[in-house]
This record gives sequence, structure tokens and C-alpha cells, in this order.
Amino acid sequence: MQNQRQSIINRSTKIISQSLHHLFEPIEFAPIPDLLNPQPAFQRKMFIQKALADQLLVYLQLMPKTAAGQPVEVRGYLKSLGQDRYLVQSKNLSYFFDFDQLRYIAHPLS
Repeated sequence: MQNQRQSIINRSTKIISQSLHHLFEPIEFAPIPDLLNPQPAFQRKMFIQKALADQLLVYLQLMPKTAAGQPVEVRGYLKSLGQDRYLVQSKNLSYFFDFDQLRYIAHPLS
């Protein structure tokens, strides 16, 4: 009887540890994008004007509003919201940002 109980406990412990093992694996976070060299303000403004006028698909690297955030890389179409505020939209994401958050803007590679 004692052996049978021990066997049940051992099997149940083994089953539980196998099924819950994935909960104790380290979490893999998304990699932080490499920071690109910041472009001068006049260059960013000129490219924004061109992207708005020609409805160009753009690639942006945005800096966070606070030090707690991380840089974000976005591809999408720009819309102006007035007073150096912009909206970039892709199929399933939208980002609002101020001009001072924009670190880099370019045509996407593909």
C-alpha cells in the first residue's frame, strides 16, 4: 500500500513538472533595435513634407517620451495632426508622435 501511494505521488509529480516546465523557462523579449544616427532637424522636416505631399510609405525610428521606454521602428503612411504632431499608420498599428521623438526617417528598404 505504501509503495502504491509513493508510486502515485512520483508519477503525479513527474506529470506536473513536465506539463508546467514551460512556465519556468526564461522569457525572451523582443530585441531592442539598434539606434540609427539621428538626422538633422531640417532633413527630417523636409522628408516629412515630401512624404505627406506624395503619400509615401516611410520607415521611422521613434524615441520614447520617457526614459522608461524603448526606441520603436515603424513602417507606414504619415498624416499631419498640426503643430509638429503626426500619425503613422500601417495595416494594424497606429502611432502618434511629436517631431522631437522622430530620430530617423527614410524610405523602407522593401
